[in-house]
Amino acid sequence: MSGKQENQKRIPVEQAKINRCIGWLTISLGLGLFYALALAFFISLNLAMPDLNLPELVRSMLILVWALGKIGFAFALICLYQATGYTKWAIAALLLAASAVMPYVLTNPDSQIFVIGIEALAITALSLSLFDIGKASQSDLGVAAGMIFMGVILQILQNALMAYVGIAFLAMGFYLSLKRLWVQPKAK
Repeated sequence: MSGKQENQKRIPVEQAKINRCIGWLTISLGLGLFYALALAFFISLNLAMPDLNLPELVRSMLILVWALGKIGFAFALICLYQATGYTKWAIAALLLAASAVMPYVLTNPDSQIFVIGIEALAITALSLSLFDIGKASQSDLGVAAGMIFMGVILQILQNALMAYVGIAFLAMGFYLSLKRLWVQPKAK
């Protein structure tokens, strides 16, 4: 117990730094929310009009927005790791950064299962990190983190309808997280 207390004494937690980390997190949640809503819109268009093809530029822009959101999540979690010393946030940040880069590096169709697996691990790590951030900041992020996790699970099922429901869960999880983190600093 005393070793743990010494470790906590050596790691100074600066509130200004944590606020900056939460700032990165809220920006990334906003990007994630935009991505999820746009993707849900395009999936619903595709379900309603199966012959409609999404232009390649729109697809590329959505992938870029999502990659920037994941890089922002990685920055926020690395920042929180530096402020607190929780190693699991650094591991989640590495997974998020890897999942942001993988679609651009592994373009071979045979490697897409690996890209999807890293993506699922990264978003699951993000949802667990949000749950931990909610416990640490005493804000209720448990439901939002659970919705993000369920969104990942439903997207893995490779069914258009389940992917739509998964994206809707992801959007609701990002929205609830953003709402909780956005309101929290003003309440103090």
